[in-house]
This record gives sequence, C-alpha cells and structure tokens, in this order.
Amino acid sequence: MTVENPPPFMSQLWDLVPTMMVLIGLFVAVWWLQRSFEQGESKVAVRTALGPMGLESAVGCLVLMWILPWGFFLLVPGILILSYLSPAGRAAWAEHRIQRLTLVVCMTAMVLIAGFVPVSEPVAPEEWGEPLLKENANAPIYPASEQYTWLMLPEDAGLDVEIVQSITMRLPYQYGPIGAASSAFDLSELIGMEQGRLRQAIELLDQQTPGPSLDPDEMEMVPISSESKHRYLSTSADVDESVEVRVYELRSLLSSSKEGTRVGEVLCVATPTFGGELQMLVVVRPILHPGLSSDRFAESLVIEWLAV
Repeated sequence: MTVENPPPFMSQLWDLVPTMMVLIGLFVAVWWLQRSFEQGESKVAVRTALGPMGLESAVGCLVLMWILPWGFFLLVPGILILSYLSPAGRAAWAEHRIQRLTLVVCMTAMVLIAGFVPVSEPVAPEEWGEPLLKENANAPIYPASEQYTWLMLPEDAGLDVEIVQSITMRLPYQYGPIGAASSAFDLSELIGMEQGRLRQAIELLDQQTPGPSLDPDEMEMVPISSESKHRYLSTSADVDESVEVRVYELRSLLSSSKEGTRVGEVLCVATPTFGGELQMLVVVRPILHPGLSSDRFAESLVIEWLAV
C-alpha cells in the first residue's frame, strides 16, 4: 500500500498560515495601541509612537523572513540595534518603550505560535512500502512535525540493517528555503533537538543487532567532519541535486572510554521548501554495516527519497 501525500495546493495553503498569523499579530497590536491612545489623555498617533518607519519595518521583517537565512533570529535583534544607534532613536524608545515592545511581543508570539501549524505528510517512496511506524512519542512537541519510520532488513540476515526516518518539520523562524536546511541543522545541534527523536531508531537498532544492549539514554551523536553538501545523481530516477547533509557517529556512553564506544552512524539529509517546511531523511546504521565505508551517504536510499 502506498502512503498518499495531501494535494500540493493544500500544503501550499498551510504554508501561508504562519505568514497570515504574523500579519494578524501586527494588526492586533496596532489596533490595541490605537484604541489605548484614543481612550487616553495624550492623543499620540500610532505612527508617532512606533517611529516614522516603524510599521514599514515590521512588514519588511515579515517579507525578509521569506528571504534571509535564520529569518526572525537575525531580523529582530537587527531592527532593535538599528533603532538604538541614533540619539533620536534612543529618545523615542525611552518615551514609547511600552508601545514598541507591545508590537514586538505580539509579532514574536505569533511567530512562535505559528510553529504549531500542521505540516504535510513526510516523503514516502513507494519502493519502501508501508512505514513500520507513523509517529514518534519521543519527538519534540515543538515545532510541528510528522515522522514515518521504516526498518530495512537484509535478505541474508546479515548486518545491513537500516532504520530510515522521513520527517517533515515546521521552521517557525524562516519561511524561505535559502539556508534553511543549514540553519535547522545548526539549531538542532545547539539545543540537542534530535536526541529525543533518535530514541526510537536506537531502540529498533538494539532489537535487530547482536552485541551489548544499546541504552537510548546513554547515547551521544558526535559530528563527523565531512562535506556539508552532497550531490545525488541518477539519470534513471531523474535526480541531480546537491543537498545539505550531516554525518554523526553514534556513540554509547556505557563504556570505559570517556569518548564512548562507536556503535553506528547517523546520516541526515534535508531539503527545504517555500513556506517554512523542512523535509528530512535520517538513516541510522550499525557500526558493522558495510555501507559505512563504501556508501556513507546512502546513495540509493536518498535518491529514491529525492525522486518522490
């Protein structure tokens, strides 16, 4: 049975929802400020309180979230710093600090809430069949994501075991594809977001491989120095893409060595889309898998995934 993805136009509509939510946050903030000014003693216009280009800057930030890498993480500090550079700007902040912070807080809140907007179903190649699992109880609840997991077993009962996860994830801070995959990987490493999601794969790997038991709570992902982009090429599958990749050593900390014992490798491949979604493929293989030396970037699996 083939896993059907939703119609493309439905995914595109969902991808516009975060932008609409931030616009709503902007309009609510302006409405509330205008209402408070009208009811107060001082008749100050909203544009005066927010600065001559305050509203334009807010709208500009939203537009730039579709263009700039890291989006909101760069734009908000940048705008605040620029507004403090001039003496007039600092004086305006001192006089209208509450009103300006109201606008910033409203827009920031809507950016964060938009992270819960549902995502499209993960990429599911027909060749892989029905996923073994369609959810991951250990995945972070934020941002929104969907995950399918396959267990790829060798025909000869060898060690060519592969746990494959296809993930769709919401990127609330950035809506454009430029640098989105790289920033997502960097942020994930910074806060350890993938450790919980990987628990399911480690449990499956432990069930299918001989040797000492693998404890998901005593595992560490250590980045391997390798290319950050890899080109996948297949004329038969009509695939020719250079995509963002990361390779990690999977180490068990239940070891006499301080660095832990290497028990496998994790390959992560990511492709962004317009609208703030990230498609990610994770391939987990045990240490004795022959592909770790001959096919580190899992060419056939990734090409099948990219071809969908």
